[in-house]
Amino acid sequence: MDLFLKSDLYDILSSLYSHERVMETMEILRNLERPRQYTAFNNSTAWCTKVLEDAGFSDVRRIAHKADGKTASYDFVMPQAWDLLGRSTLEIVEPERKIIADTDISTIYVSEYSAPTPEGGVTAELVAYTALDPNAPDCKGKYVYYPYYLPAQHPLYNTLAKAGCAGIVFAPYGTTAHEPDVPSWTNGHGHIGWYHLKEDPVVPVFCVSPKTGIELSMLLSKGKVVLHGEIKAKIYDGEIYTVTGTIPGKSEEEFAILAHLYEPFYADDCQGFAAGVEVALMLKKLIDEGVLPQPEKTLRLIFSMERYGFAAFFAKHDKKILAALSIDTITCYGNGLIERGFVIKESPLSLPFFGDMLLYEAMRTYCSDLRWNAVPGNLSDDCWSSEPTVNIPTNWLVASSNNGKYDYHHCDAPVFDAIQPKELAKLTPIVALYTAALICGDRNHFANMATELEKIAFNWMEVQRNYIAGQTASGRMTKEAALAYKKAAELLYLGRMESFNRFYPGLVTPNVPAHWADEYYTTLPDRELSATEQEAAAIRYRITSVGMPFSFDKIPYEERVSWPGIPELIWALLNPERTVLEAIRLHDGAFAITTTDSKIEYYLSYFRYLAKYGYLEEVR
Repeated sequence: MDLFLKSDLYDILSSLYSHERVMETMEILRNLERPRQYTAFNNSTAWCTKVLEDAGFSDVRRIAHKADGKTASYDFVMPQAWDLLGRSTLEIVEPERKIIADTDISTIYVSEYSAPTPEGGVTAELVAYTALDPNAPDCKGKYVYYPYYLPAQHPLYNTLAKAGCAGIVFAPYGTTAHEPDVPSWTNGHGHIGWYHLKEDPVVPVFCVSPKTGIELSMLLSKGKVVLHGEIKAKIYDGEIYTVTGTIPGKSEEEFAILAHLYEPFYADDCQGFAAGVEVALMLKKLIDEGVLPQPEKTLRLIFSMERYGFAAFFAKHDKKILAALSIDTITCYGNGLIERGFVIKESPLSLPFFGDMLLYEAMRTYCSDLRWNAVPGNLSDDCWSSEPTVNIPTNWLVASSNNGKYDYHHCDAPVFDAIQPKELAKLTPIVALYTAALICGDRNHFANMATELEKIAFNWMEVQRNYIAGQTASGRMTKEAALAYKKAAELLYLGRMESFNRFYPGLVTPNVPAHWADEYYTTLPDRELSATEQEAAAIRYRITSVGMPFSFDKIPYEERVSWPGIPELIWALLNPERTVLEAIRLHDGAFAITTTDSKIEYYLSYFRYLAKYGYLEEVR
C-alpha cells in the first residue's frame, strides 16, 4: 500500500514545480510589502487575491478585519494600522555628527508601529538602558539605548514609554559576525501580546546595525551622546486582510495550508505564499487531468497576518477545518551558513495529529539528502490553533535561523532575507504530496494508511521505551520524570492514532499495551511532593474561553498585568480530569525537562489571575 496515493506522485509533482514561477511570485510580493505600511498591504493583498482568481481557485475572497487596537478575535486584539509617511532618520549630534539610521536606505531602521516624532524631530541626550533602574527608569525626555533585540510581549517598552523617554534605539548583536552593517526588523512591542493596545503609550523606535550599536556603547562609555531623530509616521484605525481560496472537495470539511503575509522578507514569508500557491496549482492540474481523484476533502488556502489575522478568520469561518499545515520560513539562507536544516514542528500533545508521521515518511522516502529534524509542538506562532478549544491540529515546516551563537532572524541582509532554492524545490512537492494524501484519500485509503502508520507509531513507542530504560538505568531520570515521559508518549501515540477519526469517524480504536514501560520506573524510589507541588496537585481548571490568553481582552485595561508568559502547552493541557501538576508534568515529559517549584508557583498565580476574569474556572 502506498501512503501517498501513487508510487510516482512525488516525481510527477516535482516535474510540475516551477521555480521560476515561485521566484517571480516571491519577488512581486516582497516588493509590494517592502514599504511595511498598511496602504502597501492593501495593494499587496489585492494582488494576492488576483493571483488566486487567475489560477482558477474557488471561493476566492479578500476579507477585511478592523485594525483598531480594540477589536478582538478569540483573545487577539488586532493592532492599529501604521504607515511610514516619508524619510525618517536618526543622527548623532554630539560628540560628532553622523547619520546612523535612514529609511531611504532601508525602512527597517524604523520599527513597525513606531510613534512619529513631532515635526522637525527631537534632539535629546542618549542614555544606556543598562544604567537605568528597569522598574523605575529615569529617562524622561531622553533617548534610551537598548543593546539587544527589542522583544515583543515584554514590559520594557511600556515601562520606558510611561517614563516619558524621547524614544528607543536598539541594536541586535546576533548578526555581528557576518552582517555587522545591517539592522533587524521587529514587528511590535506590546507589553501584552505582540502589539500595542489602543490605550498603550507609544514612542519612536529606531533599530541600528550591530556595528553602530557597538559605536554607541563606546561613545556612551566616554561621555555625553546627543541624538536627533525624526520619524514621519502615523498610527490610525484602518483595515488588514485575509486572502483565501479553495480547491473544493466532495465534503465541505477542509484541510488548510497557512502562510502569513505582512513581513518584508523573501524567507519570511513571501516564500510561504508562493509555495502555498504552487502546491495548489500542482494539485489542481493533476485533479483536473484525472491523475488524482476528485478530492474527498476541500483544500483551503489561508494567507493572513501571523496569529492575529488567522484568529480573525477562524473566529468567523463556518466550515470545519480538520487540520492545518503552516509553511512559514520553510527555507532560509542563514541555515546553510550555520549548517542547520529545517524543522518539522509536530502537532502538540494537547491535540496530536497523525500528520506528524506522514510528514516523517514523506521526508525519509523522498528527501533523505536534506538535513531536518522533528521537535515537539508547542503552539507557538501560527500553531496556536492547536489549542483544544479552537481544535485545529497544526504542523509547521520551519527553517531555524539561529544556533545559539548567531541569530539571523529578521536580519535585513541575504543571510536571512534569502531562500535556499534546492531545498524549496524539494520541500514544495513534499507539501503537495502530503496534502494530496489528506484531501484525496477515501475511507479505504485512510484505513490502509492508519494500518501502515500504526506500525511506525509503535516503532516510535519502542524508541521512547528504550530511552526511558537507558535514562533510568544510568540514574539520569527520576521515577517522576520517567512517569511523566511515559505518559506524554502514550498520550501522543493515542492522540495521533485517534486523529484518523477526524477525517473518517470510527476508523481507528487505538490502545497502548498494558503496563507499557512500567518495569523501568516502578522500582525507583518515590519522592515526597513539595508543598508547592501538593498545591498544584489539588487544583483542576476548566477553560471557559475560546483560544489561549494573549491580549487579555477580558480584563479591564487598568488591571492588565504584563506577564513574561507561560508555555502555551501547559495552558492547552488544562482540563477538569487533570490537575495543574499533571498538566505541568505532561509538558515536562513532552520536552524532557523538569519544572521547578518557583515556576509552578508562578504558573499558579497566573492561573488565579486569569480565573478572576473568566478565562478559566476552578473545578472542585
